[in-house]
Amino acid sequence: MFKKKVNSKIEEKFVDIEAGMVGNVKFGDPLNLRINANFEGKLETRGTLIIGEKADVKAKIIKGDNISIQGKVEGDIICNRLELSPSARVIGNIKVSTLVINEGAVLKGDCQMSIEEEKAKHKESTLKKKIEEKPPEEVKKEEA
Repeated sequence: MFKKKVNSKIEEKFVDIEAGMVGNVKFGDPLNLRINANFEGKLETRGTLIIGEKADVKAKIIKGDNISIQGKVEGDIICNRLELSPSARVIGNIKVSTLVINEGAVLKGDCQMSIEEEKAKHKESTLKKKIEEKPPEEVKKEEA
């Protein structure tokens, strides 16, 4: 009689940090995180990380899905997509799949970009994990 409507749109989560922080920050769920102050420590996020123009980040390592830098960063960066705006100043090594450097941005460090073979291996290992997680009945159904 009564049906519960399921909202297929995932609610986006935003976190703005405008105060200085020291420590290790890790977010397990995807969210949009904006840092516009001093930060020192380790930073690991899923989703989008924006380091604002007023930010001064000193991190041993920064990990994320999509990272946009407008301020100063000192530390190594590992992500899928990295964009450096004209005001960005980055000192550190980066490992990235997609890199966008706008005119005026500064990057001092080594850059490693994923090649197609590594991407294919990652997809293959992810597929294997999914198959291993499913009960045998479901795998047989998909193969048929």
